Amino acid sequence: GGAMELVTHTVTSSSATSVIFDNLNDDYVTYRLVMDWALASQQSSYPNIRFYDGSTALSNYTTHRSATNNQNTSSSQSEINLVYETSSYYFNSIVNIWGIGLTIQVSAVTNSSTSANSLVDVGAYRAATNVTPDKIEIRATWSNIPAGARFTLYGLKSS
Repeated sequence: GGAMELVTHTVTSSSATSVIFDNLNDDYVTYRLVMDWALASQQSSYPNIRFYDGSTALSNYTTHRSATNNQNTSSSQSEINLVYETSSYYFNSIVNIWGIGLTIQVSAVTNSSTSANSLVDVGAYRAATNVTPDKIEIRATWSNIPAGARFTLYGLKSS
């Protein structure tokens, strides 16, 4: 324990509407998702992350996003937006995730990402009752995730 372990790594072979990590459990107290992709031309990809309990998408996340010269807080969110500047050539993000595989009161996310002209920090939490998050979905709302996008999921064990 005490070191991040590789859970899975994937590279998209073609463009995709989403990338899913499922069958996750409480083997790890913290997950870290590292994402990186480059676009062929400047476009709005608007990456976001969603969490599921089985096939049920979880909602009611409260998010706070801080970007260059912009901050906002939203409640009752079903997805967590990872960028502010949406017209970009690349996207890079490190997301820390707590509460996967646990039936707990709170699940939380922190994110630091870069795209185009901004550095973005996002935090989100959800008060949870009788749900056990076990699936993560990464989506690009306004376009597809490009071929060659890299996704690496790490886990930190409790002992």
